[in-house]
Amino acid sequence: MTLAAAGLHASERPGLAGVTGLPPAASRAVDFPTEVQPLLAANCHECHGSETRKGGLRLDVRDEALLGGDSGVVIVPGSAGESRLLHRVAGVDPEEIMPPKGEPLNIEQVGILRAWIEQGAEWPESATGGTAGVRSRHWAFQSVQPVEPPGVKESAWVRNPIDRFVLARLEREGIEPSPEADRATLIRRLSLDLTGLPPSPADVEAFASDTSPEAYGRLVERLMGSPRFGEQWARHWLDLARYADSDGYEKDFHRPHAWRWRNWVIDSINRDQPFDEFTRDQLAGDLLPDATLEQRVATGFHRNSLLNREGGVDIEEDRTKIVKDRVNTVGTAWMALTVGCAECHSHKYDPITQREYYQLYAFFNSTDDRDIPAPLPREQNTWRRGMSALDLAKEDYVAGEPDGFDAWVEGVAKLPDIWVTPAVEDYELPTFGANNGANLYPQEDGSFLVTGMVENKTHYIMMLNTALRGITGIRIEAMTDEMLPRLGPGWATNGNFVLTEVLVEASPLTAVTKLEAFGVDSVAADYSQEGFPVEAAIDGVTTNGGWAVDLPELPMHGVDRCAVLTLEKPIDHEGESRLKVSLVQHEGNSHTLGRVRVTYTTADPELLAGQAVPQRIRDIARVPEARRTLDQRVELKRYYQATFQSDAEEFVAFTKRLSESPGVKGEVRAQVLAERDIPRPTHLHARGNFLEKGAEVEPGTPAVLPPLKTGGGEADRLALAEWLMDPGHPLTARVAVNRVWHHLFGEGLVNTPADFGTQGDTPSHPELLDWLAGEYARLGWSRKELIRRIVESATYRQASAVREDLLDRDANNRLLARQNRFRLSAENARDQFLAASGLMEAGIGGPSVGSDRARRGLYQQVKRAQIDPILAVFDAPSTVQACPKRQRSNTPLQALTLLNGDLFMRSARELGRGAGWAAGGELESRLCEMFQRCTARQPTTEDLSDLSALWSRVRDYYREEPEKAAEVVKAGESGPRDVPGAAAWTIVARVVLNLDEVITRE
Repeated sequence: MTLAAAGLHASERPGLAGVTGLPPAASRAVDFPTEVQPLLAANCHECHGSETRKGGLRLDVRDEALLGGDSGVVIVPGSAGESRLLHRVAGVDPEEIMPPKGEPLNIEQVGILRAWIEQGAEWPESATGGTAGVRSRHWAFQSVQPVEPPGVKESAWVRNPIDRFVLARLEREGIEPSPEADRATLIRRLSLDLTGLPPSPADVEAFASDTSPEAYGRLVERLMGSPRFGEQWARHWLDLARYADSDGYEKDFHRPHAWRWRNWVIDSINRDQPFDEFTRDQLAGDLLPDATLEQRVATGFHRNSLLNREGGVDIEEDRTKIVKDRVNTVGTAWMALTVGCAECHSHKYDPITQREYYQLYAFFNSTDDRDIPAPLPREQNTWRRGMSALDLAKEDYVAGEPDGFDAWVEGVAKLPDIWVTPAVEDYELPTFGANNGANLYPQEDGSFLVTGMVENKTHYIMMLNTALRGITGIRIEAMTDEMLPRLGPGWATNGNFVLTEVLVEASPLTAVTKLEAFGVDSVAADYSQEGFPVEAAIDGVTTNGGWAVDLPELPMHGVDRCAVLTLEKPIDHEGESRLKVSLVQHEGNSHTLGRVRVTYTTADPELLAGQAVPQRIRDIARVPEARRTLDQRVELKRYYQATFQSDAEEFVAFTKRLSESPGVKGEVRAQVLAERDIPRPTHLHARGNFLEKGAEVEPGTPAVLPPLKTGGGEADRLALAEWLMDPGHPLTARVAVNRVWHHLFGEGLVNTPADFGTQGDTPSHPELLDWLAGEYARLGWSRKELIRRIVESATYRQASAVREDLLDRDANNRLLARQNRFRLSAENARDQFLAASGLMEAGIGGPSVGSDRARRGLYQQVKRAQIDPILAVFDAPSTVQACPKRQRSNTPLQALTLLNGDLFMRSARELGRGAGWAAGGELESRLCEMFQRCTARQPTTEDLSDLSALWSRVRDYYREEPEKAAEVVKAGESGPRDVPGAAAWTIVARVVLNLDEVITRE
């Protein structure tokens, strides 16, 4: 309530010297970090903070706040009457009420400020002092302290320590807790919270009739043991991970392997992987010693970033956006901090500097995205056996060498090193890239992996600034990669490509003149497909034809290829040159290069003869024979046979074996993260602009939080994960338990789960929050045990009925005098229809499906550019960024959707058949079964009377309208005998399914 609402008019408000008429001071000792500082941060710092100091007043630093502003002192410790700050926020002069925008402070908030001032305006500072020191006193940055559950008067109500914290607060306020919910409500609440699905009528009846003290605990155990538990709690984590099945942006390309990480999350939660390991595997599973496949799959958490694969995109700009998204998501998911606010400048409200932001950025800056073979756990033994058999086949394959092979290897090893690979930063952005839907992602070896391949025409444009003088030759390598069809080197389904034309242009870097075309004198390739000679790539024809590398009758895919171009005259400009190489590809049908590397030489043109050998083959040839790995030996022999068509039958047979082996054939793959061997340097981005590089920084963490411990090792993502889970970290455990509480009560103990910073909410029960945080660690970070503690409490088991005696005192139920009633999430609302009707398809995990499939909403395909309308109506979040808290709305459109959507109509029809026209028994018994399937409770006498009357009225209507009845039930040759009666059951089922309580958790 504001002061005006309380009836304190301007004529009654006091002057500066008095306090008559102001709200009374809070009748307790006020704590600055948890009560006063958040008020100042939320209402004052925007105008009186580090960035803006209106009236010369700054209120985010103690010394400056006590000094005052242009109009004098605003805080006088011990004297509310002399403190201008109090008068301004209380609205003594309505023309000068503060804050000037938004809601004014209410009576309780002004009372807190008054009490703080009258109690001496204590404003703690850390030992270091200064702004960072003051801000570090915020409650969320203080370490979690051991807390003993308080004593209570009504100890009989208490079921576990959680209840002591809640009851003690209620007793201080003179409020009694609500009674326990009835048995039907309890089992439905537990079922929805733990599995997202309603209980069956048989389960409800069994629980209702079991009056033993252990019945509730057995129910909790059964529900947490269900594989549906992992599905429900995975959905919450997927919101944080911004999971989707597409890239986003305008093209919104499909991600066929995204679901493999979702499977990992479901499995991890079902097997109750400790939260510290859950954290470690997702942040840095690939960095663990002897990392398992599943630990590598876990890093798919990071691959949920948006990816722009449209033509003309600046690759480096998009990469930096992805890295920043990963930093921001980690900040939100584990620390509930808005770290992204420090991308362009130091955080205005929280103690995070821009330098510290880019220190966090450095942890993720030296990674590459990879797609790897990832058979499901149940298939991994078969996969390993297949890989072992493949290794034996490889040994057999390399046992015999073709004629002339040794001499050829020796000759390749002696080829001179004449090629220069440009650094990524030498390429000119944004003119580097492709002109039609393809993006070229730089790899550590100087090559570019192409994604977003096109089906018709494209140019790969390599625009380079180089200091090389006298460039005589250009080498183009078409390279294989595990991400390409049949390993490539092209994007065509058979691994092929067609390079229609190569265009070379250059000019002095300082010149403003048009680029000069440089002709190609000759070209040589290690291999050309019949009818597609390499010479066709320099014949001046850019419309069709070109260089290709397959042999239709003997498939030659999965082998690196190379072409060397000798220029008619050297590129030799004073100073640096601007060099443009265009790779024109006009064949269509995805016949585009999949991974390509362009290198240059200034060697004598006479030396270029015989240089058309891929660098990877040259490097292997230089390895002494005794030290070559099995895979290197295989690669050498395959290249030799494919190039010279030696022992072609053996090559084809072994290549077929490779194509059908685990790791190549179109089996399950996973999107993962991999650390680069050569780290990228990290710089501050001035004003967030990736092109304006500032000081170089190393990986590090914010100074306001405990220091990073590396144990003498590297400051890498693994160290970051261990830092987050360190017992001394003040945020991780608090954030995690608050999020669990949020899902079990509809609201968290901190009502801003995305922001534990100074702009966020303060805990309603700070001691309980800290006790839960400590308990989580004591439980070995077991998610299931933490949930068990909460759901077995008397606090959780309360009825959710709104209490009139608390409407004015605690309308939002922050004191927890009852449970909360709230609408189910979009996916769970949809699931209720499928489960009640019996349509829900069985099976846990697997690829995403369309909205018409009767699988759980968790598995519905999520497109970033267009959220499914049904999910959108029920407030499904955007997948652009992490979502710690979904919005809940209540609109007529939701009712219309549930009444008319195709899937919902199918559910009503199936429910009507299963519990109605195909069931035996009297009308009322069938109505009772239908009602209980949907709501878990038996209908009241009034409910039953209304439904019976509805059934009779609708049946009579459809007897007069047989064609409409047939349409309702989709009657065919095997349809019901009594079509009007069946239609009536469908309509009744439709009505029951659309009851508010069906999509509401009590």
